[in-house]
Amino acid sequence: MAGPTPLNRADATIALGVGVTALLIAGLQPVILGGLEREGRLTSSQIGLAATVELLALGLACGLAAAFLKPDRVRLKMTVVCLAHAAAMLATAWTSGVGIIALRTVSGVFAGLMLWMAISMISRAERPERASGVFVTGQTLAQLVLAAALPATVVPRFGINGALAVLAAISVLTALAAALGPDRFAPLPKPEAGHGKLGLRPFAALAAAFLWLAFIVAVWVYLEPLAALSGLTPQQAGLAVAVALGLQVLGGAAATVAGRRWRPAPVLIAVGAANAAILALLWSGPGVVVFMGAVAVFGFLWLFALPFQTLLIIQADPTRRAAMQLGTAQLLGSSFGPLAASFVVSDGHVTRAIALSAGLLAAAVGLISVLALSGRTRGSQAGDSRG
Repeated sequence: MAGPTPLNRADATIALGVGVTALLIAGLQPVILGGLEREGRLTSSQIGLAATVELLALGLACGLAAAFLKPDRVRLKMTVVCLAHAAAMLATAWTSGVGIIALRTVSGVFAGLMLWMAISMISRAERPERASGVFVTGQTLAQLVLAAALPATVVPRFGINGALAVLAAISVLTALAAALGPDRFAPLPKPEAGHGKLGLRPFAALAAAFLWLAFIVAVWVYLEPLAALSGLTPQQAGLAVAVALGLQVLGGAAATVAGRRWRPAPVLIAVGAANAAILALLWSGPGVVVFMGAVAVFGFLWLFALPFQTLLIIQADPTRRAAMQLGTAQLLGSSFGPLAASFVVSDGHVTRAIALSAGLLAAAVGLISVLALSGRTRGSQAGDSRG
């Protein structure tokens, strides 16, 4: 039997939109969890725990869905999941302490199932690097807008519960969109007989993605104390973060244009080298202008690299089954990076986060280099974006 036809633009937009809603919290955790602490509903230590368990639950749920969830009756599945995600958001408004941590875990599970829909679309796209670029750009732009708007409009009047209500409303609207979206995804190519498990190359590509995101977030979460060491005021540090977020949007957009022309491994190696130079600058304790410039470039390269990770994994595994696990690898890496950094950083020694980050980056680039030098990529069979 012939598989379903490729998604039209409307269905693809809805699939990506569901994924964008799933990942809103990744950019809004400082707003939501920080506000809950100010209201006395979370302690400082509970903030870190709540953030970690939500992202871990999100990544694991997405990975399990990619492995076991059948790509049929998608409308019903995603409508129910989006409504459940909205309910978890609203329920958080009535809890505190351990209850919030439990509900953020539940919310992460539903968000992971929602992210499955976007990754299913990207993995099956004719130009996956373009779909990935659109996704990460839209995701970052939505996070940026809400991170700026909620503290300025809703939170002063209604508190964090108001922000949670807004996020719940967005999830309800997403459920309505999902009910109108694609109902099936085309089946992925079946692996050759005896090759149902991921091989070494796809596993190495996923490990590189895990390490890459771990390197990024390990240093990103300590950006404010690193800025203070370079003489930046809190206001200047906040501006540096805002500029970096803005350039993330540009980086994702640039990748959608460049992805079709360039091979993923050389691009990622070059971006890795640029990031190594940025880490060296941050380690040296530069002045205000150099620090802000380095952070701005860091933000641009962050999202610029992500679509090329999608291409790298598809080249390593033309069945695109490994690509279905990319979101899980990236989210788990995002959780592992700051967790590992927390063990090496101490008062007055936040630069150790840079050293750890550099080690993670070196490991990621090393794996990518091995993949590039092996000469066994099968990009043309995987829909190599170069055409």
